Amino acid sequence: MHPITKALVWAGAIILFALLAASGLVENETARTMLIILPVLAWTTLGNARGCAPCPIIRNGDNS
Repeated sequence: MHPITKALVWAGAIILFALLAASGLVENETARTMLIILPVLAWTTLGNARGCAPCPIIRNGDNS
């Protein structure tokens, strides 16, 4: 899955949970905890995205 698609899915989940909390379907403590945990989970899963090509310095083996 493309990193932008993953980010949009996480954003949608966070927004949906915030709307559920605002409508009163979720308790305040649960909402507060999940609205801290969900962005952290998103950051950890999206943090390992890499570019398509490695850096030219690494590719050529030139460290100077």
